[in-house]
Amino acid sequence: MLRKALLLTAALGFAAILLAPQASAQRHPRYLHARSDLRTAQFIIRDTNLEPNVMRHLNTAAAEIERAIHEVDHAAVLDGKDLNDHPRVDAHMDRRGRFREVMRLLNAARRDIGREEDNPNALRWRDVAFRHIDVAIEEMRRAAHDLHFDHLEGY
Repeated sequence: MLRKALLLTAALGFAAILLAPQASAQRHPRYLHARSDLRTAQFIIRDTNLEPNVMRHLNTAAAEIERAIHEVDHAAVLDGKDLNDHPRVDAHMDRRGRFREVMRLLNAARRDIGREEDNPNALRWRDVAFRHIDVAIEEMRRAAHDLHFDHLEGY
């Protein structure tokens, strides 16, 4: 009888462990959305070939976005979404349009992870993700400045 009770307890514990990530991901769908926006912004940046001084800013922004994605992954348990997702990039966007879209995506990701967090353990990773996104935004602004895109409306 004791053996059956121990087996049942172990089975229930194992089931709880397996179901916990799914429940956590359902509570934090904004992390998944932010991650998707960050990955799309990163692919738009990588699909660009400009002058070396501009590419230096863009490469730094892409690296910061990768770091932000890493932190977002820690802040929320992902629900099986393909982490190697390669979003399609609109090849018909002009340079200014690409910059606007990257800035829109970075700001949207920042808003998504900026909502109230009910898990105190996720706060540290979320705050580090904020910093990486902010550095990426600043690098995008520097690249835009080098291209004389100083007036990217709203960014």
